Amino acid sequence: MRILSLYVAREFLKLFGFLVVGFVAIFTLFDFIEKVDNFLEAGVATSTMLSYFVLQVPEITALMIPMAILMASVLSLGLMAKKNEIVAVKSSGISMFRFTLPILLLSLVLALTVALINEVVLPITKTRTNFIWNVRVEKQPGKLFQKERFWYKGQDAIYQVGFYQPDSQSLSEVTTYRFGPEFVLSERIDAKRARYLGGKWVFFEGLYQKRLPGGGYSAQLFDQLNLDLPEKPTDFSRLAKPSEEMGLGELARYVGKVEAKGFVPLRQLVDLQAKLSFPFVCLIMALIGIPLALFKEKGRFLPAAVIIGLGVALFYWVGFSYCKSIFGYGGALPPVLAAWLTNLVFGLFGVFMFTHVKQ
Repeated sequence: MRILSLYVAREFLKLFGFLVVGFVAIFTLFDFIEKVDNFLEAGVATSTMLSYFVLQVPEITALMIPMAILMASVLSLGLMAKKNEIVAVKSSGISMFRFTLPILLLSLVLALTVALINEVVLPITKTRTNFIWNVRVEKQPGKLFQKERFWYKGQDAIYQVGFYQPDSQSLSEVTTYRFGPEFVLSERIDAKRARYLGGKWVFFEGLYQKRLPGGGYSAQLFDQLNLDLPEKPTDFSRLAKPSEEMGLGELARYVGKVEAKGFVPLRQLVDLQAKLSFPFVCLIMALIGIPLALFKEKGRFLPAAVIIGLGVALFYWVGFSYCKSIFGYGGALPPVLAAWLTNLVFGLFGVFMFTHVKQ
C-alpha cells in the first residue's frame, strides 16, 4: 500500500508542479503585456520593471496553487482511469478514499505553504511592488511612515496622526499645524479625533490655538470644531498601510489597536478573516477535483471534467472576491461570514461529491 501511495503522490506532484509553473508563467506574461506600456511611459529603468514582475511571483503562486491542485487531481486520476489503473485498484479491494488519501494530505501541506507565503513572503514583496507601481509608475507621493503613527505634509500644513481609519474617514490623536507666510505658525489644532463629514473636517474634544494680529496666540477648548481644510481623506488613504502588506499577526495587532481607539476597522477585519480562510481552498479544490476525475469509469469523463474544473475555479474566485469586497467591505455581512461563506458553500459541495464517489 505504501508503494501505491507513493505512486499516486508522485503522479499528482508531477502534474501539479507543471501546472503551477505554467499558470504563473501565463499570468505573468499577460500582466507584463498589460503593464509594460505604463512602465515605458513612466521612464522606469528596465531592472526596476523586471524586479516588479519577479517580486509578483510569490503572490501569483499563492493564487494559482489551489487551481493547480484542482486540475492536477482531475488529470492525474483521470489518466490513471484511462489506463484502467482505477479498475485494478478497486478490484484489489482498496477504497477510493484510501487510494486518494495522498492527494488530500498533499493538499493540506500545500494549504500550509500558501499560508506561509501569505504570512512571511507576501508582506515583503507586496510592499516593494506597491512602491514601484504607485510611486515609480503612477507618480503618487511616497509614504512618510507606514506604521500607525505618521506625519503628513499638506498644503501649508503638517499633520501628526495617531490612526487613520479609511472606512469612516476618521483621524484619532491628531495635531494640525498650519503655517502662514515665512513659515510662521498661524494655527494649531489638537484633537482627540477628527472625521470628514459633509465636505468638512469635524474635530472633537480638543484645543484650538490661533495667532493674533499683534502677535501671541489665543486658545480655545472645544467639544466640536468644523473647519474647511484643503486636505481630503484620499490624501491620508495613501498613507494607510494596506492589509496585503501586513502578515496575519501584524494585521491582528493593528485591528486590536484601532478597536481600542473606538473605531470599527471593517475592511481590516474582513481582510484578517480572508487571510485565515483562503488557504483552506487547497483542500476544497482537491475534494472537488477527485470526484470529477472518478465520475465515470476508464476516464471517459476526463475532457468534461477539465472544463468543469476550470469553471469551478473561476466561480470560486468570483464568489470569494464578491463576498469579500461587496458584502464584507460594504457591511452587508459580518466579516467572518463574508470571508468564509464561499469556502463553506464550495466545501459542502466538495464533501457531497467526494462522499458519493463509487468505492
